[in-house]
Amino acid sequence: MTRPLATGPRIIAAIVACAVHLALLAPSVGELGGTVETDFFPEAEAIEAGDLPYRDQDLEYPPLSIPVLVAPALPGDSLGSFTDAFHSEMLIFDLAIVLALALALPGSPRRVAGALLVYTAGVVALSGIVLGGSDLDAAPLALARFDLVPAFFVLAAVLAREAGRSAAWGALLSVGVAIKAFPLAVLPALVRGERRPRRVAIAAAIPLAVAAALVLGWGDEFGSALSYHSERGLQIESLAATPLEIAGINDTSVAAEYGSGSFNFTGPGADVARSLSIALLVFAYGLVAWAGWRARTPVLPLATALLAIVVVLSPVLSPQFLFWLLPLSAAAYGLGIENLVLLAATVLTQLMLQFYARIAVDFDPEFVWRLAGRNAALLVYLVIVCVPIIRAGLLAPAGRRAVARPV
Repeated sequence: MTRPLATGPRIIAAIVACAVHLALLAPSVGELGGTVETDFFPEAEAIEAGDLPYRDQDLEYPPLSIPVLVAPALPGDSLGSFTDAFHSEMLIFDLAIVLALALALPGSPRRVAGALLVYTAGVVALSGIVLGGSDLDAAPLALARFDLVPAFFVLAAVLAREAGRSAAWGALLSVGVAIKAFPLAVLPALVRGERRPRRVAIAAAIPLAVAAALVLGWGDEFGSALSYHSERGLQIESLAATPLEIAGINDTSVAAEYGSGSFNFTGPGADVARSLSIALLVFAYGLVAWAGWRARTPVLPLATALLAIVVVLSPVLSPQFLFWLLPLSAAAYGLGIENLVLLAATVLTQLMLQFYARIAVDFDPEFVWRLAGRNAALLVYLVIVCVPIIRAGLLAPAGRRAVARPV
C-alpha cells in the first residue's frame, strides 16, 4: 500500500510546479495574433457592445463560455488589453490544474510528482516553448485557446468523485459541460457506484439552469451552436482523414477547404471516412463504458479512456483537444507507458503545427507524415488505455467483477 503524500511536500511540489509554469508561460502573455485576434476579440467586443452571442455572433460554444470569452474585454477596448487579459486568464487555469494535481490527487509522492511532470511536459510540447512556434498562433497554444478552462473542471470533478464529494463533482462537471460540451464524455465513469445520485443531479442542475437563464434572459437561442457542430466536416487533423491525405500527397486535385473554424478534407472518400469515424467512436465508447462498469474499473482510468475515445476517434481533432486529455491522463497514469506515448503525440503535434500553412496549397509530405505520426501515436495510446478495460470487462464473471488495471 502506498503512503499518502503529506501536506508539506504537496505544498512544496505545488510551489515548484507553479513557478516552472509561470517561468515558461508568463513571458508569452500579450503576444498578438492568431485566434485571439481573429475570433475571440471581435466576438467578445461585439457581445460586450450588445450583440446576441448566438443569433448575432454565431457563437459555437455553450453558454458558460460567454463569461470566459467576454471577461477579458472588460479591462479595456484595445486588442492588446484583451490579449493580455485573455492570456492571463488561461495562465490562471493552467496554474489551477497544477494545484489540483499537486494538492488533490491521492496517492504516493511518486504518483503526484509523475502527474506534475507529465502535465508540465505536455504543456511545454504543445505550446512550442522548446520545439519552436506554430503556423497557427504566435502565443503558446495553452494561452491561445480556452480549452484549459473546461479541462480544469473535468479534472476537478473526477478528483472530487474519487474523494466521495457527490455534490461537488456534479456541479464541477456541469460547469465544464456548460463551457465546452466534451466533459460530458466522462459521466459514465463518475456515475458508476455513486451512492448519492440525487445530490449529484441537484448540484449539476444549478449550473445548467444558470446557463439556460443566461441565454433566455438575453433573448437569444442556442440552436445555432448545435447546428454548427452537426454540420462540421472531416477535419484534416482527424485520424479518419489521415489515410486519405497520405494517398493525396502532392495531389493538387485533393482539396482542404476552410469551414466551421477548421480546414476540412474534401477529397474523395471524405464522407465515408467521416461516417465510419463516428460509427467507430460510438461503438468503442459504448464497449469501454460497458466493460468499465462490468469490471468496476477505477474512476480515473475509465474516465481517461472514455475521453480518449472521443478525442482520438472524432472527425474533428484540433490540436488543442489534447489539452482535454492531458491533465486527466497525467493523473491516471503518471510516468507510465500510457503517458510516454501521449507525450510523444504532443511533440509530434507541435512539429506538425510548424508546417500547418502548407496544407492550404496541397498535402505537403512534410506536413502529412508528421500528422500521420501524431495520429499513429494517439491510436497506440488509445489501444493501451482501452484494452485492459475491455479485457477485464469480458473476463469478469457474473456476480464477481474483476478490476481493470493499466498495463
